[in-house]
Amino acid sequence: MESKVVSVFNSISDKYDLMDFIMSMGMDQSWRRQMVKLLSPSPGSVILDCGSGTGKLAIQLRKRCEGCTLTCLDITERMFRKEKVPGARFVVASAEKLPFEDASMDFVTSAFLTRNLASVRNYFSEVSRVLKRGGRFINLDIYEPKGGFFMTVFSLYFHRLIPVIGDYLTASKSYSYLSRSVKAFHTPSEITDMLLEAGMKQLSVNKRMLGVINMHLAEKL
Repeated sequence: MESKVVSVFNSISDKYDLMDFIMSMGMDQSWRRQMVKLLSPSPGSVILDCGSGTGKLAIQLRKRCEGCTLTCLDITERMFRKEKVPGARFVVASAEKLPFEDASMDFVTSAFLTRNLASVRNYFSEVSRVLKRGGRFINLDIYEPKGGFFMTVFSLYFHRLIPVIGDYLTASKSYSYLSRSVKAFHTPSEITDMLLEAGMKQLSVNKRMLGVINMHLAEKL
């Protein structure tokens, strides 16, 4: 699974930000800003951004909290844009095997990561391990809508149009894979259950695009 993910993101790294914008209809950065607002980190906080990629969430974290210690982690080094997140530490590693000490983080964040993991449970367990008691975790991802007219519209756009555009722009089949990953992914309620299993208390679920986008905010017990 991890080698497949590395291959996929290596193939799309140069076009990732453009495709992110197209897939989200231009709303992806507003979602990231909302994530940071919900966390509200203060100077001195230690933050880990998992699946950091090109740093779109990390940039928002740095803008909100220049005095925070920020680590950007990704399994694909080619995705990093280090010049965009000054002062951050960059680590190449799996989100399912975080190379950090227990209770070493005040906040952990991830956006559009969990669909690409072999085990979301393993990731949440690692997040819980590295969080301090009372530390907070926020996770954003995309979910398949269930029934109704919007499901038909979403399916046409995300599962038919986006793979064609993405595969063409990246000269790969990577966006066909990313489209399939949404169909095979957990439901938001399953994510809630896994957070609880990992030792975290869910504080809120913020939904966007009629529930296609979910931000799960949780606290380490």
